[in-house]
Formats: sequence, C-alpha cells, structure tokens
Amino acid sequence: MLTDACPNTVSLINLLVALPAEAKPIASRLDLERVQPDLGFPLFRRGQISLIVTGPGKINAAAGAAFLGALERCPREAVWVNLGVAGHAGRRIGDVLLASSITDEGSGRVWYPILGQDRPCRADDLLTLDRPDLIYQREGMVDMEASGFFATACRWSSAELVQVLKVVSDNSRSTAKGLTAKLARSLIGDALETLETLLAGLEVRAKLLRETGDRRNDG
Repeated sequence: MLTDACPNTVSLINLLVALPAEAKPIASRLDLERVQPDLGFPLFRRGQISLIVTGPGKINAAAGAAFLGALERCPREAVWVNLGVAGHAGRRIGDVLLASSITDEGSGRVWYPILGQDRPCRADDLLTLDRPDLIYQREGMVDMEASGFFATACRWSSAELVQVLKVVSDNSRSTAKGLTAKLARSLIGDALETLETLLAGLEVRAKLLRETGDRRNDG
C-alpha cells in the first residue's frame, strides 16, 4: 500500500468521483492503490494517475479538485475527468454521455467543455443541482458535482483537457430512489472502456500542448 501522501511524482491524469462505489471499479481497472494516511479525501494513485473521492455535491467536488491540484503539483497539461452517475428524464439506464454544456442551477453560470471529433460516446447537456431531482421534468442530464468540478479543474489545467463523463443511473421510469451502491459500481464498471478511450484522446491533446509549450520556450 502506498504511504507517501505528498509524492514527488507529478499527476498527469486526475480522475474525480463523488462516491466510493464509483471509485471501486475504476481503482480496480487501473490498478490504483489507496494512499495513506487519509488527508481528508480518499485518494488512489499509480504512477501519474490519481483518483479522488470527494463526496456528493458541487462544493465537495470543487474542494476535492482544488485539493488534488495542489497536492499533485498538476501542470497545465494535466488531464482532468469527472466520472459518475447522473439522472436523465429520457435516456436509458447505462447510457454513457459526455457533457456538452454544464449549467449550475444555483448561479445560472454555463460552461462548454471542448469536445473533440474523436469523442468516444454521445454528448448531452448537463445541469448541476443542489439537491436530487425526482421529478425528471428537466432536459438533459442532472447531477450534483459537475459545475464545482469543472470550474475548479479549469483553474489548474487547460480547458480542452477537462471533461465530464456521466453514466445514466436513473430516469423517469426508474428513479434515483432505486439507485444502490451495487448498481452504481456496475454502471461505472461498464463505462470504463469509454473512459479509457476518452483518456487516450485527451493524452494526445496534452502531448501536443506540451510540445507546443516546449517549442515556444525554445524559441
């Protein structure tokens, strides 16, 4: 088990989830180990990949992203992805979607992630709420973390390297009241191939940004 809570390694891929159930299949697939001692947020790492579990809500997501950015000394060419479950009035449970826009319901602020042509799945709008939605009258995805994550991660990295990837876990026919930790683990597990494809594309972008920066420095 890892014991170095303040590593010398710079993290180039930063993953953020809200729930332990979401973290478990990711840590298993990417062979990540829990970092000890716990500094307030559960943290998993292997090499230049880090995964943080923030707890639900946009405030926790923002705090976790800020914590990870400071702890890991993340460069501007680091990749950031928020992966988690989300509700959607009409989409099927298990559908994997990138956020094409992120709206914070409380402030009304909107962000537009930069989606590449090589995106590994469909995209849809996302609305971040302060409390769960059991009415399903809104269009697009709904969650409770994305706005806090995205706004904070973009302070640490180039916006084109920051993405939100969600798995539909509940809809108007099967509400969030039926969402269990077991179901969340299964849904995230089924989305990991899409996550890996997304990360591969983002790593290509990050490499190009690093090379561009190096050429500017050399010039």
